[in-house]
Amino acid sequence: MNIIDKKINELFSELEIFSLEEIKNHILEKLKLVSPELQQRINDFFVKFPFWGTLFDKENNTIDQISKFLKENTQKLKNFYFSLSDYYSKKIFYAIINNWYNFDFANLSEIMEKKFPHYFDLDLITNTKNLTFVDIGAYTGDTIKDFLTTYNEEYKKIYAYEMTEESMKKLKENVYMYPRIIYKEKALSDFVGKGTINVNDVSSSSNQIIKDDEGNILVTTLDEDIDEKIDIIKIDIEGGEYNAIKGMTKHIEEDRPILLLSIYHGFNDFIRIWEYVYNLKVEYEFYLRYYGGPIFPTEIVLVCLPK
Repeated sequence: MNIIDKKINELFSELEIFSLEEIKNHILEKLKLVSPELQQRINDFFVKFPFWGTLFDKENNTIDQISKFLKENTQKLKNFYFSLSDYYSKKIFYAIINNWYNFDFANLSEIMEKKFPHYFDLDLITNTKNLTFVDIGAYTGDTIKDFLTTYNEEYKKIYAYEMTEESMKKLKENVYMYPRIIYKEKALSDFVGKGTINVNDVSSSSNQIIKDDEGNILVTTLDEDIDEKIDIIKIDIEGGEYNAIKGMTKHIEEDRPILLLSIYHGFNDFIRIWEYVYNLKVEYEFYLRYYGGPIFPTEIVLVCLPK
Protein backbone atom coordinates (compact mmCIF):
# COMPACT_ATOMS: atom_id res chain seq x y z
CA MET A 1 0.00 0.00 0.00
CA ASN A 2 1.44 3.38 -1.01
CA ILE A 3 1.00 6.61 0.96
CA ILE A 4 -1.91 7.84 -1.18
CA ASP A 5 -3.76 4.54 -0.75
CA LYS A 6 -3.27 4.88 3.00
CA LYS A 7 -4.52 8.47 3.11
CA ILE A 8 -7.57 7.88 0.92
CA ASN A 9 -8.53 4.80 2.93
CA GLU A 10 -8.39 6.85 6.12
CA LEU A 11 -10.57 9.51 4.50
CA PHE A 12 -13.06 6.92 3.25
CA SER A 13 -13.22 5.38 6.73
CA GLU A 14 -14.23 8.73 8.22
CA LEU A 15 -16.92 9.21 5.58
CA GLU A 16 -18.33 5.77 6.34
CA ILE A 17 -18.37 6.27 10.10
CA PHE A 18 -19.49 9.90 10.27
CA SER A 19 -23.11 10.91 9.89
CA LEU A 20 -24.11 13.48 7.30
CA GLU A 21 -24.27 16.14 10.01
CA GLU A 22 -20.80 15.20 11.29
CA ILE A 23 -19.34 15.42 7.80
CA LYS A 24 -20.93 18.83 7.32
CA ASN A 25 -19.61 20.08 10.68
CA HIS A 26 -16.14 18.78 9.86
CA ILE A 27 -16.08 20.69 6.56
CA LEU A 28 -17.40 23.85 8.23
CA GLU A 29 -14.63 23.66 10.84
CA LYS A 30 -12.04 23.38 8.08
CA LEU A 31 -13.61 26.34 6.29
CA LYS A 32 -13.14 28.47 9.42
CA LEU A 33 -9.39 27.97 9.05
CA VAL A 34 -9.46 29.55 5.60
CA SER A 35 -8.85 33.30 5.62
CA PRO A 36 -11.88 35.54 5.01
CA GLU A 37 -10.17 36.93 1.93
CA LEU A 38 -9.70 33.49 0.40
CA GLN A 39 -13.24 32.47 1.36
CA GLN A 40 -14.51 35.48 -0.55
CA ARG A 41 -12.38 34.63 -3.58
CA ILE A 42 -13.76 31.09 -3.61
CA ASN A 43 -17.32 32.32 -3.23
CA ASP A 44 -16.88 34.89 -6.02
CA PHE A 45 -15.76 32.04 -8.27
CA PHE A 46 -18.83 29.99 -7.35
CA VAL A 47 -21.10 32.92 -8.12
CA LYS A 48 -19.48 33.43 -11.52
CA PHE A 49 -19.65 29.71 -12.39
CA PRO A 50 -22.79 28.32 -10.69
CA PHE A 51 -22.02 24.60 -10.74
CA TRP A 52 -21.30 24.00 -7.05
CA GLY A 53 -23.57 26.28 -5.04
CA THR A 54 -22.10 29.17 -3.02
CA LEU A 55 -20.49 29.34 0.41
CA PHE A 56 -22.89 31.87 1.87
CA ASP A 57 -26.20 30.99 0.22
CA LYS A 58 -28.54 29.00 2.50
CA GLU A 59 -30.73 27.83 -0.39
CA ASN A 60 -27.90 26.45 -2.52
CA ASN A 61 -25.01 25.97 -0.15
CA THR A 62 -21.71 24.48 -1.29
CA ILE A 63 -21.04 22.75 2.02
CA ASP A 64 -24.45 21.07 1.95
CA GLN A 65 -23.76 19.82 -1.57
CA ILE A 66 -20.29 18.49 -0.71
CA SER A 67 -21.45 16.79 2.48
CA LYS A 68 -24.37 15.06 0.83
CA PHE A 69 -22.31 14.01 -2.18
CA LEU A 70 -19.50 12.50 -0.09
CA LYS A 71 -21.84 10.66 2.27
CA GLU A 72 -24.15 9.26 -0.38
CA ASN A 73 -21.37 8.19 -2.75
CA THR A 74 -18.63 6.88 -0.47
CA GLN A 75 -18.69 3.34 -1.88
CA LYS A 76 -18.87 4.56 -5.48
CA LEU A 77 -15.92 6.88 -4.81
CA LYS A 78 -13.95 3.93 -3.45
CA ASN A 79 -14.76 1.92 -6.57
CA PHE A 80 -13.72 4.83 -8.77
CA TYR A 81 -10.44 5.31 -6.91
CA PHE A 82 -9.44 1.65 -7.12
CA SER A 83 -10.32 1.50 -10.82
CA LEU A 84 -7.64 4.08 -11.64
CA SER A 85 -4.66 2.74 -13.54
CA ASP A 86 -1.70 4.79 -12.32
CA TYR A 87 -0.36 6.39 -9.16
CA TYR A 88 -0.63 9.91 -10.58
CA SER A 89 -4.36 9.48 -11.16
CA LYS A 90 -4.83 8.28 -7.59
CA LYS A 91 -2.89 11.26 -6.29
CA ILE A 92 -5.15 13.58 -8.31
CA PHE A 93 -8.25 11.82 -6.96
CA TYR A 94 -7.04 12.19 -3.37
CA ALA A 95 -6.17 15.87 -3.86
CA ILE A 96 -9.67 16.59 -5.19
CA ILE A 97 -11.54 14.76 -2.42
CA ASN A 98 -9.22 16.19 0.24
CA ASN A 99 -9.87 19.71 -1.05
CA TRP A 100 -13.63 19.18 -0.78
CA TYR A 101 -13.41 17.57 2.65
CA ASN A 102 -10.56 19.50 4.29
CA PHE A 103 -10.17 22.66 2.19
CA ASP A 104 -6.65 21.43 1.48
CA PHE A 105 -4.85 23.51 -1.15
CA ALA A 106 -1.34 22.04 -0.94
CA ASN A 107 -2.15 18.69 -2.55
CA LEU A 108 -4.20 20.42 -5.25
CA SER A 109 -1.21 22.59 -6.16
CA GLU A 110 0.98 19.50 -6.54
CA ILE A 111 -1.19 17.81 -9.13
CA MET A 112 -1.62 20.72 -11.55
CA GLU A 113 -0.56 19.59 -15.05
CA LYS A 114 2.42 21.58 -16.33
CA LYS A 115 3.98 19.14 -18.78
CA PHE A 116 1.33 18.55 -21.45
CA PRO A 117 -1.46 20.64 -23.02
CA HIS A 118 -5.05 20.24 -21.89
CA TYR A 119 -6.39 16.72 -22.71
CA PHE A 120 -3.33 15.45 -24.54
CA ASP A 121 -1.00 13.58 -22.22
CA LEU A 122 1.65 12.03 -24.42
CA ASP A 123 2.37 9.38 -21.80
CA LEU A 124 -1.20 8.14 -22.28
CA ILE A 125 -2.03 8.96 -25.91
CA THR A 126 1.15 8.34 -27.84
CA ASN A 127 -0.02 8.88 -31.44
CA THR A 128 -3.05 9.97 -33.46
CA LYS A 129 -2.00 9.05 -36.98
CA ASN A 130 -4.96 8.43 -39.34
CA LEU A 131 -7.46 8.80 -36.51
CA THR A 132 -10.86 10.54 -36.51
CA PHE A 133 -11.18 13.04 -33.66
CA VAL A 134 -14.51 14.41 -32.43
CA ASP A 135 -14.31 17.66 -30.45
CA ILE A 136 -17.61 18.25 -28.62
CA GLY A 137 -17.56 21.78 -27.30
CA ALA A 138 -14.88 22.96 -29.72
CA TYR A 139 -15.24 26.56 -28.47
CA THR A 140 -12.71 28.75 -30.33
CA GLY A 141 -10.67 25.84 -31.65
CA ASP A 142 -8.13 25.81 -28.83
CA THR A 143 -8.36 22.04 -28.32
CA ILE A 144 -8.13 21.39 -32.06
CA LYS A 145 -4.96 23.49 -32.25
CA ASP A 146 -3.46 21.63 -29.28
CA PHE A 147 -4.37 18.31 -30.91
CA LEU A 148 -2.63 19.28 -34.16
CA THR A 149 0.48 20.82 -32.62
CA THR A 150 0.96 18.11 -29.98
CA TYR A 151 0.91 15.17 -32.37
CA ASN A 152 1.91 16.82 -35.64
CA GLU A 153 0.61 13.79 -37.54
CA GLU A 154 -1.63 13.13 -40.51
CA TYR A 155 -5.04 12.80 -38.89
CA LYS A 156 -7.96 11.39 -40.85
CA LYS A 157 -10.55 14.05 -40.04
CA ILE A 158 -11.91 16.22 -37.23
CA TYR A 159 -15.54 16.80 -36.32
CA ALA A 160 -16.04 20.08 -34.44
CA TYR A 161 -19.30 20.66 -32.55
CA GLU A 162 -20.60 24.03 -31.37
CA MET A 163 -24.28 24.75 -30.86
CA THR A 164 -24.71 28.44 -31.76
CA GLU A 165 -24.09 30.46 -34.88
CA GLU A 166 -21.95 32.96 -32.97
CA SER A 167 -19.65 30.36 -31.43
CA MET A 168 -19.38 28.49 -34.74
CA LYS A 169 -18.33 31.69 -36.48
CA LYS A 170 -15.48 32.23 -34.00
CA LEU A 171 -14.43 28.61 -34.30
CA LYS A 172 -14.20 28.77 -38.10
CA GLU A 173 -12.25 32.03 -37.96
CA ASN A 174 -9.60 30.35 -35.82
CA VAL A 175 -9.17 26.99 -37.55
CA TYR A 176 -10.23 27.63 -41.16
CA MET A 177 -6.67 27.01 -42.37
CA TYR A 178 -6.68 23.35 -41.33
CA PRO A 179 -7.99 20.70 -43.74
CA ARG A 180 -10.51 17.93 -43.10
CA ILE A 181 -12.46 19.70 -40.36
CA ILE A 182 -16.21 19.07 -40.48
CA TYR A 183 -18.20 21.73 -38.65
CA LYS A 184 -21.36 20.73 -36.80
CA GLU A 185 -23.59 23.55 -35.55
CA LYS A 186 -25.55 21.34 -33.17
CA ALA A 187 -25.82 20.47 -29.51
CA LEU A 188 -25.18 16.86 -28.52
CA SER A 189 -27.35 15.19 -25.91
CA ASP A 190 -29.37 11.98 -25.47
CA PHE A 191 -32.28 12.97 -27.72
CA VAL A 192 -32.92 14.24 -31.25
CA GLY A 193 -34.99 17.36 -31.85
CA LYS A 194 -34.96 20.94 -30.63
CA GLY A 195 -33.93 22.23 -27.26
CA THR A 196 -33.16 25.13 -24.97
CA ILE A 197 -30.55 25.67 -22.28
CA ASN A 198 -31.77 25.07 -18.74
CA VAL A 199 -29.86 27.59 -16.62
CA ASN A 200 -31.61 26.74 -13.35
CA ASP A 201 -30.57 23.17 -12.65
CA VAL A 202 -28.25 23.97 -9.76
CA SER A 203 -28.28 20.41 -8.49
CA SER A 204 -25.78 19.21 -11.06
CA SER A 205 -24.87 21.86 -13.61
CA SER A 206 -26.03 25.16 -15.03
CA ASN A 207 -26.11 24.49 -18.75
CA GLN A 208 -28.06 21.35 -19.55
CA ILE A 209 -29.94 21.10 -22.83
CA ILE A 210 -33.60 20.26 -22.30
CA LYS A 211 -36.04 19.08 -24.96
CA ASP A 212 -38.23 21.91 -26.24
CA ASP A 213 -40.13 21.71 -29.53
CA GLU A 214 -40.14 25.51 -29.63
CA GLY A 215 -36.44 25.77 -28.83
CA ASN A 216 -33.87 27.44 -31.05
CA ILE A 217 -31.07 24.88 -30.64
CA LEU A 218 -30.73 21.89 -32.94
CA VAL A 219 -30.04 18.82 -30.80
CA THR A 220 -28.91 15.34 -31.78
CA THR A 221 -26.95 12.37 -30.49
CA LEU A 222 -23.52 11.36 -31.69
CA ASP A 223 -24.88 7.90 -32.52
CA GLU A 224 -27.43 9.50 -34.83
CA ASP A 225 -25.16 12.15 -36.33
CA ILE A 226 -22.01 10.24 -37.32
CA ASP A 227 -22.02 6.85 -39.04
CA GLU A 228 -18.31 6.17 -39.40
CA LYS A 229 -15.85 4.82 -36.85
CA ILE A 230 -14.62 7.33 -34.27
CA ASP A 231 -11.20 7.03 -32.62
CA ILE A 232 -11.03 9.90 -30.09
CA ILE A 233 -13.82 11.88 -28.41
CA LYS A 234 -13.30 14.95 -26.26
CA ILE A 235 -16.25 16.48 -24.38
CA ASP A 236 -16.44 19.78 -22.50
CA ILE A 237 -19.94 21.25 -22.79
CA GLU A 238 -20.54 23.01 -19.48
CA GLY A 239 -22.62 20.39 -17.72
CA GLY A 240 -24.13 18.55 -20.66
CA GLU A 241 -21.47 15.86 -20.76
CA TYR A 242 -23.44 13.10 -19.03
CA ASN A 243 -26.41 13.25 -21.41
CA ALA A 244 -24.13 13.56 -24.44
CA ILE A 245 -22.27 10.41 -23.37
CA LYS A 246 -25.56 8.53 -23.08
CA GLY A 247 -26.25 9.58 -26.68
CA MET A 248 -23.02 8.00 -27.95
CA THR A 249 -23.29 4.62 -26.25
CA LYS A 250 -23.33 2.73 -29.55
CA HIS A 251 -20.16 4.44 -30.78
CA ILE A 252 -18.41 3.76 -27.48
CA GLU A 253 -19.34 0.09 -27.38
CA GLU A 254 -18.67 -0.60 -31.08
CA ASP A 255 -15.72 1.71 -31.82
CA ARG A 256 -13.97 1.65 -28.42
CA PRO A 257 -12.67 5.21 -28.84
CA ILE A 258 -10.32 7.04 -26.51
CA LEU A 259 -12.51 9.24 -24.30
CA LEU A 260 -11.42 12.61 -22.87
CA LEU A 261 -14.25 13.62 -20.56
CA SER A 262 -14.69 16.75 -18.43
CA ILE A 263 -16.10 15.58 -15.09
CA TYR A 264 -16.11 18.73 -12.94
CA HIS A 265 -19.36 20.55 -13.81
CA GLY A 266 -21.07 19.79 -10.52
CA PHE A 267 -20.12 17.28 -7.82
CA ASN A 268 -22.35 14.55 -9.28
CA ASP A 269 -20.52 14.59 -12.61
CA PHE A 270 -17.34 13.49 -10.87
CA ILE A 271 -18.83 10.08 -10.12
CA ARG A 272 -21.73 9.49 -12.51
CA ILE A 273 -19.74 9.97 -15.73
CA TRP A 274 -17.10 7.46 -14.64
CA GLU A 275 -19.80 5.05 -13.47
CA TYR A 276 -21.70 5.20 -16.75
CA VAL A 277 -18.62 4.45 -18.86
CA TYR A 278 -17.44 1.79 -16.40
CA ASN A 279 -20.73 -0.10 -16.83
CA LEU A 280 -20.65 -0.11 -20.64
CA LYS A 281 -19.61 -3.16 -22.67
CA VAL A 282 -16.05 -1.92 -23.11
CA GLU A 283 -13.02 -2.62 -20.94
CA TYR A 284 -11.31 0.70 -20.32
CA GLU A 285 -8.28 1.76 -18.34
CA PHE A 286 -9.15 4.91 -16.37
CA TYR A 287 -6.88 7.86 -15.69
CA LEU A 288 -7.37 11.32 -14.20
CA ARG A 289 -5.55 14.45 -15.28
CA TYR A 290 -5.90 17.89 -13.71
CA TYR A 291 -5.64 21.18 -15.59
CA GLY A 292 -7.25 23.50 -13.01
CA GLY A 293 -5.89 25.82 -10.34
CA PRO A 294 -4.76 25.51 -6.70
CA ILE A 295 -7.90 26.79 -4.93
CA PHE A 296 -10.88 24.67 -6.03
CA PRO A 297 -10.79 21.66 -8.37
CA THR A 298 -11.95 22.41 -11.90
CA GLU A 299 -10.75 21.22 -15.31
CA ILE A 300 -10.72 17.58 -14.22
CA VAL A 301 -10.41 15.20 -17.17
CA LEU A 302 -11.25 11.50 -17.09
CA VAL A 303 -9.14 9.71 -19.71
CA CYS A 304 -10.54 6.35 -20.82
CA LEU A 305 -8.20 4.16 -22.84
CA PRO A 306 -9.53 0.92 -24.34
CA LYS A 307 -7.64 -2.14 -23.11
